[in-house]
Amino acid sequence: MSMDEQEPQGRPRRRFRWPISIVNTVIYSLATLFGVWLIASDRLTAGIIMILAATFGALASAYARRRGSGDLERVNALEFADERDRAAARKALATVGVTALIASMVQLAIAMVIEDPLFALLSSGMLILLAVVWLIANWYFVRRG
Repeated sequence: MSMDEQEPQGRPRRRFRWPISIVNTVIYSLATLFGVWLIASDRLTAGIIMILAATFGALASAYARRRGSGDLERVNALEFADERDRAAARKALATVGVTALIASMVQLAIAMVIEDPLFALLSSGMLILLAVVWLIANWYFVRRG
């Protein structure tokens, strides 16, 4: 039966629509699996918190995808309805990226002042990772136009 065919009562046949986006499905599935792994590794409290966070995140995403949800709900849940939502999310994530770079620089400066080698190493690694991702993103989007 094709999608254009109708059911016996004359109503068009509805396609099943997954309640959340593919991105959110992957994120919350991985978070749930990590929670199960934590429980199996005898980290019961952390595992339960991770599973609850994944569950509530998935429910929030499904809530944001319903008819009548606002722009802010959809953008916060990564459940974009149109190009306007995507454009707002791009600007917001760019702001987050700049903030993360600045915060990472401050964190590295603090790590150097308190002279904690592990903290300094982790801070350096995070700053380098952010800088490399920023460089690659700039290269890609400048060439793409």
